[in-house]
Amino acid sequence: MIIVYSMLNTILIFLAFMFGLHYGSKVKKNEVIDKPELNPVKVVKKTINESKAEAKKNKEQMIDDINLHNIDNYNGTELGQQDIPR
Repeated sequence: MIIVYSMLNTILIFLAFMFGLHYGSKVKKNEVIDKPELNPVKVVKKTINESKAEAKKNKEQMIDDINLHNIDNYNGTELGQQDIPR
């Protein structure tokens, strides 16, 4: 039992040392230390908002690519033109 506790204590001390090195280097470089969000509702809302923004960005990029393709293939007719999704 003593061996198990001493090993567990050694692991915890090592983890504390590694966290101290990580955050200490950030403090030394004057970087902002972000605290993790502990409220799961806020984390989920943030993730949903980020995914919606990414989807909107991807859709706008796709529309821009289709517009450029249509400009490149324009010959006075509708031949070779792609429809823009709504």
